[in-house]
Amino acid sequence: MFWLQVSTLVLVNVLIASMLLVRAPRAQHAGAGDGALNVWQLIEEVEAERQREAESTGRHFLDAETLARLRI
Repeated sequence: MFWLQVSTLVLVNVLIASMLLVRAPRAQHAGAGDGALNVWQLIEEVEAERQREAESTGRHFLDAETLARLRI
């Protein structure tokens, strides 16, 4: 029983030492590539979409010119 405990302790220590000394190659990010957007471009797109949604455009939309003609 003693030798089983000692061998387990030694194997665990060897495992820990090997994990500390032998490191796996670290992955690196590749380039963003064509068509990649940065944060500021994404924010601009969201703001433009909000502006389009806020504008009234529909079947019964009256532009400024039509409103001016109706206020006779």
